[in-house]
Amino acid sequence: MIHVSERLHRTTSSEDGVTKAQTERRLSLLGLMALGGLLAIVLAVLAGPLLWPVDPVAQNILNRLAGPLPAHPLGTDQFGRDTLARLLHGGRWSLLGALLVCLGTTAIGFILGVLAATGPRRLDQSITTLTTTFQAVPGVLLALALTALLGASFSNLLVALILTNWTWYARMYRAQVAQALAAPHIEGARAIGVGSWRLLRYHIGPHILGPALVVATINVGAVILNLSALSFIGLGLGPPTPEWGNMISESRTYFQRAPLLMLAPGLAIALTVLCVNLLGNALRDRVDVVGPLQ
Repeated sequence: MIHVSERLHRTTSSEDGVTKAQTERRLSLLGLMALGGLLAIVLAVLAGPLLWPVDPVAQNILNRLAGPLPAHPLGTDQFGRDTLARLLHGGRWSLLGALLVCLGTTAIGFILGVLAATGPRRLDQSITTLTTTFQAVPGVLLALALTALLGASFSNLLVALILTNWTWYARMYRAQVAQALAAPHIEGARAIGVGSWRLLRYHIGPHILGPALVVATINVGAVILNLSALSFIGLGLGPPTPEWGNMISESRTYFQRAPLLMLAPGLAIALTVLCVNLLGNALRDRVDVVGPLQ
């Protein structure tokens, strides 16, 4: 009986190992597919004028609200402007805005997180209180208020999103740096006189790079949604410059007559956010495999 039980245990363990390996492989494949989809979207947006050399702001009132045609694969809007050209050009602003917001929030969060983890206790408490205060109010509402205060423009919208979305980065960096500082080899390096900058650059930085990349990748999707939502209510780019959020806003009146006007930018936002989130989840799984800091 004991021999049979051991054989069953080994068989179950091997099956669990195979299932786990298959799951990890499936997640990796899904991550690669998401990365490929995201790269395809970025390349299409960057090479938009080469792929479809049509002026996105050129009007043709005689051809307004036209359906899909060879000359206009996604139809035209209420001013006769080509929807495909506006979609490709509008993606530049949406993706560039999301990238700038993520870079800005990451920089602010990194600086404050490192200061909180390495500075005196009073500074740590002050930064923690500031972070908690900002997190008590939804970031979209704060961004809305700041944009209304600064004025409705795309640059002010990016500034507002940066100033209201750094809190998660600060908390993550503080936790990662504090965990790294507690490692035995860091204490040993400090004992032999290694400076703080060298510790941060060569010992702590490589360990927090993975989690930081995961958090930044996952938050790109939320930034794109927030940027599009605020542009939808008129706080971003003004007409006639296309952007996915304001394209949806401009087309809502004509949805029943020309549904592609709203569906095209909506699907572009949905696919981009889906690819970013799937890629972030795959990267998170890869980072989790590495395990905690030794």
